[in-house]
Amino acid sequence: MKKYLAEKIKLIPENPGCYIYKNSNNDVIYVGKAKNLKNRIKSYFVGAQNKKTQILVSNIYDFEYIIVNSEKEALILENNLIKQYKPYYNIKLKDDKSYPYLVITNEENPRIILSRKYSNNNKNIYFGPYVDIKSATKIKNIIDKIYPLRKCNPVDKRPCMYYQIGECIGPCAKKISKKQYDEQINKIKSFLNGNIKDVINKLEQKREKYILNLEFEQAGIIHQFIEAINISISNQIINDNINIDRDYIGYYYEGNYLCVQMFLYRFGGIIERKVEYFNLYVDYKETLYSYLVQYYSINKLPKEIYITNIDTELIGNLLNVKIIEPKIGKNKKIIDTLINNSKHYLKNELIIKQEKENEILKTLENLSKKIGIKSIFNIDAFDNSNIMGRDAVSVKVNFYNGEKNTYKYKKFKVNTVDGINDIETTKEVLYRNYKNYDYIPDLIIVDGGENHVSAAIEIIHNKLNLNIKIIGLAKNDKHKTEYIVTDDFEIIKLDKSSKEYLFLKNIQDEVHRFAITYHRNIKTKNMFNNKLDTIKGIGMRRKKILLENFSSFDDIKNADTNMLVKLGIPLNIVYELKEKL
Repeated sequence: MKKYLAEKIKLIPENPGCYIYKNSNNDVIYVGKAKNLKNRIKSYFVGAQNKKTQILVSNIYDFEYIIVNSEKEALILENNLIKQYKPYYNIKLKDDKSYPYLVITNEENPRIILSRKYSNNNKNIYFGPYVDIKSATKIKNIIDKIYPLRKCNPVDKRPCMYYQIGECIGPCAKKISKKQYDEQINKIKSFLNGNIKDVINKLEQKREKYILNLEFEQAGIIHQFIEAINISISNQIINDNINIDRDYIGYYYEGNYLCVQMFLYRFGGIIERKVEYFNLYVDYKETLYSYLVQYYSINKLPKEIYITNIDTELIGNLLNVKIIEPKIGKNKKIIDTLINNSKHYLKNELIIKQEKENEILKTLENLSKKIGIKSIFNIDAFDNSNIMGRDAVSVKVNFYNGEKNTYKYKKFKVNTVDGINDIETTKEVLYRNYKNYDYIPDLIIVDGGENHVSAAIEIIHNKLNLNIKIIGLAKNDKHKTEYIVTDDFEIIKLDKSSKEYLFLKNIQDEVHRFAITYHRNIKTKNMFNNKLDTIKGIGMRRKKILLENFSSFDDIKNADTNMLVKLGIPLNIVYELKEKL
């Protein structure tokens, strides 16, 4: 242990609180919480540690701590600090895809919408989450046809197209009372809570009518609606008659890893399984509690959470939810299933993960030797993108310990360079990124040869006086990386089948993908910001509709008139749109 850290540890109080570890660049690399700050921080630096903790400790150059009044306050503060600093060594929710909800909005004339964002801070009514976006969309379409609410937004001053086809309750056409809205909303609530019999009967009657009239296409659409209901509401993995939202959580830990698995129980059945696994730097329960706080800070809380062997009072009070620890019966069997799955998953995942980690560490070690530096755990790579000098942009991606670290990705609109000038663009972006840097990488990669490396040296070494290794990835006439140029202007050629070459190619492909995606978005946005803004009647809402459905002005100009009308563009504006384009 470094001497100044040992002296600092002596002064730590034995209160509950949070601790913040920093590396040599003053980056926050880990945030933790403790009942006893002194004992917890000291434990990292004394006695035998697992390999993961050894790597973390080797990067600690300083620490801070914050005293709080209780373990509950420490958990809340820890979650806030993790959100603020996004430390590399803290747990990150790997299974972070956002599930869709059906939402009845809190407005004078409520609407039903699909949303991937859930918030406790408004009075909207949420149903879900739904595991299948296609089925959720179909469920919304069913509601629009059977129990329509307002569709137009904002409310039109005359009857909208949706009202005319029976998919809008019609505040645009007439005064709708609160009682009418409440009746419709209650029917929707009943349906979405699992009472589907009436809706299924109505749809089956419609389907039979279409079949008798030989309208097989319409009958097929109704059949898809019935299937969507079965997938999203009635046909779940495990079913019963209790429509209480629950989460079942099981976990297993071994060595340096923890696996957590969760069943989402909605609409009387289990609709989805979530899987997370984490490196352990502290006791497994500390990591588990941190995960629960993080997860439920961004996801809707169920009415009940079933889990075993935790401090139910602490977590229940913290999350403001009922925590149940089942001892026997069906719920205990579900938890046991999750624990067994976690154990099996972790044992298999550990083998794969360890092999990958060993391989990437060896690759990084070999590559660092070839380019002449001690280590390259932290890598920034830059790339520029423009077409004919227009809408020039640049991006940075970051790889940490050989893996993508998207928290450090960055986008730049080029401000000072006119036309196509890749070298000056590189200079501008490097200066902007590192002039007030919040961290320093081990290696900077620029996309190009000697000229690009010279530009980087001018900014990084000469102007900013930063001691960072720089390399360029020079391409051949087929736009494939041919060799490395170092900041000593040494040429290094790698075997194109080697792991070192493939690792650099992976970085180059990722930064190129990020640059092209950003440039395409800017280009499309700027294109639609030109002509459409001059057309009367095309406001933000209609421009967004056109942007989402067409990729060019020609596509809009050549689009079928009826199609544009169905998208909500009035006929007179369609004519003007086609004329001006």
